[in-house]
Amino acid sequence: MKQKTIFEISDAASKQILVSSESSSSKDWPLRIAVNVDGNGKFNYLMGFDQSKEEDLRLKINKVEIIIAPDSMINLKNCKLDYVEIDKNKHEFIFLNPNDPAYVPPDDSLDDNVTHDL
Repeated sequence: MKQKTIFEISDAASKQILVSSESSSSKDWPLRIAVNVDGNGKFNYLMGFDQSKEEDLRLKINKVEIIIAPDSMINLKNCKLDYVEIDKNKHEFIFLNPNDPAYVPPDDSLDDNVTHDL
């Protein structure tokens, strides 16, 4: 049985984050991942390099050091950050989050190279 992790980062996302951190002025800072839930229950994801605060949860996942504030953690549990090709030559980070009311689980029977509108 596969062990559930608190948060996952795909290989593609990890590679892109590490490239971004090398070219930024905050290359030694961890990546902050946060989610704000608006009044309608819509999840808005945020990420950026930031300095850690005492109350932050610090994790090292797939070579990436991340920090998550306690108030975001409940909404990010079992979430996966991926980096996928949305359109030809256009890549974006996506959050696969079972806590998000708009989440649709990926269909494992489909080829990984195919993107679908959610």
